[in-house]
Amino acid sequence: MKIMKLCVLLLLSTLLAGCGNSATPLLDTPSSETIGYPLDEGDAVNIMVYGEPEMTMKLLLDKSVSISFPYIGQLVMKGKTPEQVSAEITERLKGDYLQDPMVTVTVTGFRKFYITGEVENPNGYAYEPGLTVEKAIALSGGFTDRADRKDINIRLSHTNQLLENVDVRHSVHPGDTVIVGMSFF
Repeated sequence: MKIMKLCVLLLLSTLLAGCGNSATPLLDTPSSETIGYPLDEGDAVNIMVYGEPEMTMKLLLDKSVSISFPYIGQLVMKGKTPEQVSAEITERLKGDYLQDPMVTVTVTGFRKFYITGEVENPNGYAYEPGLTVEKAIALSGGFTDRADRKDINIRLSHTNQLLENVDVRHSVHPGDTVIVGMSFF
């Protein structure tokens, strides 16, 4: 019976993965981008408890990065991975409300990254898995005429550390800020 439930859950998750809208695409499978990914403000997540539609929700995390979850109360998500949140919900639901809860937490939309300085359209942009400095510059309309193409820095969101003079192939993560310097000639 447990194997049949697992097969049904896997089939449902596969079908649901393709049902996203174009504004917030769902990820088909957990990629290296979401494994170990710490949740924070601006991330969109989907929580699904198999067989319990009142506990299934889609939400955009706000500044508190916590939610009130049915039957278990307050759930802090900041800094936890989707896998950790899933395990915590499972543990807190087990016994009191459900015998063997099956919980899936997925990231359906990443928080923004930012690009500033000598680019055509400095702003915050939707993060895309596999984003590099080069792709971030392309999203922002490219370099201005005054851009110093060798003076590119990244302020890391999780540590606030400044990485100086990075290569255009350097990866950019959600919440990071890419800073393109100005040339004096």
